[in-house]
Amino acid sequence: MAGAANPTDQASVDQLAQEWLRVATVLNGHHAHEDRFCDPLIRRHAPDLRDELENAHRVSRDTIAGLTKLFSDLPQLSTSANASLARIYRRLSDFTATYQGHLRFEEEQVMPALNAALSNDELAEVTMAIRMSVPPPEMCVFIRYMAPSMNLFERAEMLIGMQGAPSEVFEQFRSATEDSLTPADYAAVARSVPGLSSS
Repeated sequence: MAGAANPTDQASVDQLAQEWLRVATVLNGHHAHEDRFCDPLIRRHAPDLRDELENAHRVSRDTIAGLTKLFSDLPQLSTSANASLARIYRRLSDFTATYQGHLRFEEEQVMPALNAALSNDELAEVTMAIRMSVPPPEMCVFIRYMAPSMNLFERAEMLIGMQGAPSEVFEQFRSATEDSLTPADYAAVARSVPGLSSS
């Protein structure tokens, strides 16, 4: 999206800036949840991994803040807007490459260490605590990015886990999931979640 933004079209530039703010919300929320819910577990069960994890989070937070400032300083349509967008594109590319390495570290080292130390019930309790801490409108933003990247089983499991929410809140989550998927993909999820296909 950053590479396709048209510097001569204000709507295109504004759309990119709004998309980044949503992405930043997801990333900052992810870090906040890890700090609050996962860091105590990492301190106890995987202290040798904590320094690298904390450093990666610090670098990520600084980069996210820097990118947000670049977007806020983006000029209105002008010859300089093109140069600013090109700079943002390069910074986003660099951040994406670095962040993928961070996520791989979490998935291949941190999560296995916690999985080995905690029972399934304890892991489920942490997952539920994280979900309950996220306000529904913010969770809908998370779903917008999460659901398209999940497989069918993960999407169904996510919605099944959310069915304990009040009906009006669950409807927000269901609607966000539907909006983020193709009709065929959502239909497959609906068939996999008890009570959803008839809703």
